Parts: sequence; structure tokens; C-alpha cells
Amino acid sequence: MFSSIRLIGEADNEFCLYCGKSDSTWYTIAGKITAKDYKILMDSGWRRSGVLTRKSNNRKSCCPAYALRCDAENYRFTKAQRKVLRALHHYLKIGQTSKDKKKPLVKNELDRDPPIDPKGLASSIHKVSLETSGDSGFSSERREDPVNTGRPNSARRRRWQALQDRMAKRAKMLGVPYEVLLKEYHVRRQKRLDKNKPKELEEYLDSLHGEANPAHTIDVRMYSCSNRSPEFEATLDEEFRLYSDYQVTIHSDPLDKWTRDSFIAYLVDTPLVSAHNAEAEAIGAPQFGSYHQQYWLDGEKLVAVGVIDIVPGCLSSVYFFYDPEYAFLRLGTYSALQEIAFIRHLHRTYGSVVPAYADFTYYHMGFYVHSCGKMLYKNYYLPSYLACPETYAWTPLEKCRRLLDRTKYARFAEANVEKVSSVDVDKVVILLPLSTSLTWILPKSQCTVEGNTIVTTVAAARRILSEHNFKLVRDWANLVRSTGTMRINFT
Repeated sequence: MFSSIRLIGEADNEFCLYCGKSDSTWYTIAGKITAKDYKILMDSGWRRSGVLTRKSNNRKSCCPAYALRCDAENYRFTKAQRKVLRALHHYLKIGQTSKDKKKPLVKNELDRDPPIDPKGLASSIHKVSLETSGDSGFSSERREDPVNTGRPNSARRRRWQALQDRMAKRAKMLGVPYEVLLKEYHVRRQKRLDKNKPKELEEYLDSLHGEANPAHTIDVRMYSCSNRSPEFEATLDEEFRLYSDYQVTIHSDPLDKWTRDSFIAYLVDTPLVSAHNAEAEAIGAPQFGSYHQQYWLDGEKLVAVGVIDIVPGCLSSVYFFYDPEYAFLRLGTYSALQEIAFIRHLHRTYGSVVPAYADFTYYHMGFYVHSCGKMLYKNYYLPSYLACPETYAWTPLEKCRRLLDRTKYARFAEANVEKVSSVDVDKVVILLPLSTSLTWILPKSQCTVEGNTIVTTVAAARRILSEHNFKLVRDWANLVRSTGTMRINFT
């Protein structure tokens, strides 16, 4: 199985999705792309919108966009995110918000990646709003044994020393070893810490379904985009109505901007393909590919849809849209937490028995644009990492932010980390249309025929490739860390 890629090239003076100025972006169109190859592209700073994949030229762009991923297994659940889930739980339980009134419409609720306007490429990208979630701080403080904590003369250290002195006097008075009382103290302290330990993300999510007679229920249904079931097909009209309402209300799109066909092309059709995994199927794990996660209220009203890609090692959030009438529930934050929990579920449930899920621990959240204030919410999904634009090494977001405070383009990796060597353009595999003349010209030992297509390399076809096409391949090869099984389609 291989990927088929058509190169479009770099488009300068594009309308910037984040500030409205001019941008510079490289585009390709994927006829089909394996899940493994798409993971290579994502790790190299590419993202897909439907079958279109794009990468910002960060050195030239007004708003450099860096690939961002969150470590789901070590995710730090924030106080503000717990508040969102408690408010949702309150609504499901009694049918109203905790303040007995709906909050104002929340625009920019975790949009994920911007949509590509169907009416053109160079002039069609429209502005998208991304929400600041309002999250701040971390879910819990670092807890340490007082024996090993604090400066030598700190108040905490002095209190601990005084406690030890009291235990020593009490041990002498009772005639028992000091170590016995110290051990009892540590047991009591650990019980107290366990009792006060913040709940895990999964506990909060499970509580949404734990009421005996709730006023409302919410459930998630997942459908494959690659093999659309009749049940999924039956919901697409409802999805399109929801999407249209969302785009018009939240992003102020014209009523006629999106059609059902353009919606299907952008969010339902997918270029992702993957070899069937029998081990995953045998125990109920999903195959790699694209999915829709639909959020249903009371089992009958579709209130939100999350579009995701499941690829080796990670879940990628493609897009999210919701019913503006339910913006007060902060469904964007809820869905992101649900997706993080889903990653952990897949890894913890199937990782030990399905090799494909053994390292499934990351949540790809699209691009991070430091200059875009509406992306501040991504600072609160931690620990997160940005891909260095020169080495592709994943670097802690906190470090990257300090660098980006000084300059909009930065190399994140340490100086001793070598820059990724360019892909050898001569070895890039290309597809050419089958013709008698080409079969005579091309070295027979360096090409094969598959149906109506000639499979060869740039080196073998160099003298028949136009300068334009050769430059396209060369420039593209400099923008990826590996070609995987990708073939450049010139048919």
C-alpha cells in the first residue's frame, strides 16, 4: 500500500487565516494517503483539510504555524476544565446551568483547524476564530514528602523538625520506637492525601453518565468516514444543517457559502487509507482512519460533531462544530477532554495486545500560532510540544513560548541537535502516464508498469521532467522528514 500525492506548490500572498494579512503556504492534494504516511506529514508540520494538505512557510509567513501535540497519558487536567465538566454535569442532572441561566453565546469555541473554502484555492481560505478556553493554572500542586522538601531554614522545614521532635518525645513517653510512630504518621498522611487527591479526567467524564434519573443525557457515537455505514449516511443531512448553522452564526459566513457537497468534500471525504488490522478488529479496537464523533443530547438531538483522524501513535483533531444554541455548555472544551480520554482508553485497553496501539499516547491539536491571541487556549492542554521547524524534534511548549516571545520564527531544538537532512530528491518515487514513448525513454531497470501508470524515480525520469515539475518535487522533498511510501503523481 502506498500514498499518491499531487503537488500544487507554494502560494504566496494568501489570505492569512489568523491575522488577515498575506501568508505563504505550500499545498498538495492527496488522492490517497496511508495513515502512516500522514503521521510523517503531521510530524513534519503538515495538516489536511479534506484531501488538501498544507504547510506554512514559517520563515516567510506573517503568522508562523507550528505543529502541536499534547501528551495525553500525562495530561494535566486544569481547574477551569474541571469547572466546565461540573457545569455540564449540573445541566445534565437538573436541566439548567449552575447559575440558573444560560451564558452568552461563546464564539470561537475550540475550532481546531480552519476550513478551506470550496470556491477556490488561492483566494478561498477564510478567517476562522479559535477560542480562548479561559483555562488557567494546573489541576493539582506538586505533592512531596515534607522530609525531602524545602530550603534548609524554611518555615516548612522548621515545622517538620518540630513535628519530629514531638514524635520523639511521645515515643519516649510511650516506650515505643520512634520509627513506629513515624511510620504511623506516614500512613495517616498518605490516607489524607489519597482522600484529597483530585479526581482523574475519566472520573469526571464518567460522572456525566452516573445519575439515576437525569434531566438530560449526552452520548458519543463514532462513525468511520472510510466505510460509511447506512446509519452514518442517515445523519449527514443533520450534520450539514448543524455545520451550516455553526459557520453562519459563529464565523459569520454567508448563507450560500457552503453546500452539502462542499461539506462532504471538506469534512466527510478522506484520503486516509490503512491496511486492515485483524488484531484490532478481533478485540474491537478501531482501524486507523478518519472518523466522526457525534454528540447526541437525549439520544435524539445532534448538538456537536468532532472530526478526528486515528493514525499510528496519535489521534489528530481535524475540526469541531456545534449547535450555537448550546454554546453555554462549552462543548469545544468538553470534546477536547473527551478525545484525550479516548486516546488514553485506546492505549490502556489495547496497547498491550495490539502492537499498533502500543505507543498510542499523543493528541495532535493542529497548529500553534503564537501571535494569535485566540489560540491561547492551547497553552492549557499540557504537557504539550511543538515540532522544531528545522530538526522536527518535539520541544516543550513552555520553552518554545519563551523563544517565540522574542521572535516569530525560531529553532526550538538545542544547538547540538542536527538539522534534519533533506530527502534525496533523486530517490523520490513518481508516477507517470503510461505511453509507448516513455517506456522507450525510461531505463527499464528503473521503472515498472502498474495498470496505466509508470512507476519510477526522479533520477530515472530527470531528463523528461520539466524544470517546473522537478522544482516542485525538490521543494516538497525539503519540507518532509521522510517520504515513507509516498509517490508523487504526475499522471
